[in-house]
Amino acid sequence: MKKIFFVIFILSTCYLIINTFSVFASLKINEIYPAPPSGEDEWVELYNDENSVIDLSQYSLTDLTNKKIKFINSIVPPLSFEIATSSGVLNNNGDTIFLKNNLGDTIEIATYSGTFNSTKTFAKCPDFDGNWFILNLLTKNTSNQTACQSLTPTPTITPTTTITNAPIPTETSTPTPYTLTPTPSIDNVYLSEVMVNPSTGEKEWVEIYNDNDFSVSLNNWYIDDLENGGSAPKIFSLEISGKSYSVFNLTSSMFNNDEDSVRLIDFNKNLKDDFEYGKSKQGKTLGRTSFESDDFCLQEPSKNAPNNSCINSTPTLIASVKTEQTNLPPTKNAIQTKTPTVKVNSFDVSIHRSINYPTGVVKNNSGNGDVLGVTNELIINSPNNKSFVNLLCFLSSSYSLLTIISILFRMKLSYGKDKNFYSPSLHSS
Repeated sequence: MKKIFFVIFILSTCYLIINTFSVFASLKINEIYPAPPSGEDEWVELYNDENSVIDLSQYSLTDLTNKKIKFINSIVPPLSFEIATSSGVLNNNGDTIFLKNNLGDTIEIATYSGTFNSTKTFAKCPDFDGNWFILNLLTKNTSNQTACQSLTPTPTITPTTTITNAPIPTETSTPTPYTLTPTPSIDNVYLSEVMVNPSTGEKEWVEIYNDNDFSVSLNNWYIDDLENGGSAPKIFSLEISGKSYSVFNLTSSMFNNDEDSVRLIDFNKNLKDDFEYGKSKQGKTLGRTSFESDDFCLQEPSKNAPNNSCINSTPTLIASVKTEQTNLPPTKNAIQTKTPTVKVNSFDVSIHRSINYPTGVVKNNSGNGDVLGVTNELIINSPNNKSFVNLLCFLSSSYSLLTIISILFRMKLSYGKDKNFYSPSLHSS
């Protein structure tokens, strides 16, 4: 029996080690050839970054209009290239290619623009995880290293109003016919709300908020739980408009119902935002209360919308945030409200008020900024809310009644004294 348990332990350990080392492995788009000579096919090159065979029946490749680009083979061997072809699908002056799995999740997005001909290709430098560039040397079914060597060593950076993980290079005349735009870092993107304990039959999901004034493309970002935990990170791609929300729906469970963390990781495996929680409640979410305080609390779900108010009055007891994003949002985006606390019958009662504007943005009375997780109502958080309110009303009414009775009693005494003073019997001789 001991030998059986020992074998099970060894196999489990090997499984965890394999999963740990293949956390970020995946099928990747590596090169695009959109404008072939007449009579030849367009093609897209992919690379298997895993140490195992990938079944291509579990994936699809489409353009912006959802036209399919067909795989030549049904599988991709480990650490190998694969070609998908099409005819009349890819535009010569720009298009977007989507790599998705059989669950409909977007694995990777590649966007190109410019004027392409049979001598130009759109490829990553370096291979697999590099930036996208327009090259004049095709490297079909092989590494892009040779073509990448002709790139300008000192790139010209062209600022844009929309930040993406796969910037679009433009042509120049010197010293080479290509302008190199490095992949920018995207900041001011935050975890807003997370469903870690969904109702039976429903899936976990993560809501992300873009606090920038412009749209961002989160291409090949990751959602993960506790670092070095048992679950592999989930890769996703989202386009989020400025000051807007977007939701990534997980296809399989990742988070524990109690004691876990939620981490947002960019395409370069940099931690952008995270928080830890100690407990959850089925059907309720962990939502951010403000972008300045980084507090999370139990809330009613508000998918793709501003967060609801906290179910309890002490959010930091439920979720402890550890934000490591370099550029935090300015103070005008959020304020902290002071919450007076009164001790009544051994319960802490927190009272706070804010104004809920019809535009969907919740602001404080002074108008200095946005506040999540609060509504336009007076909230008394205590296990005996109604009893406490009724007690206050009863004491107030009783005090008012006693005051009236006291005034009437004093008036009667005063009236009796005045009547006796003016009585004829007191002034007769």
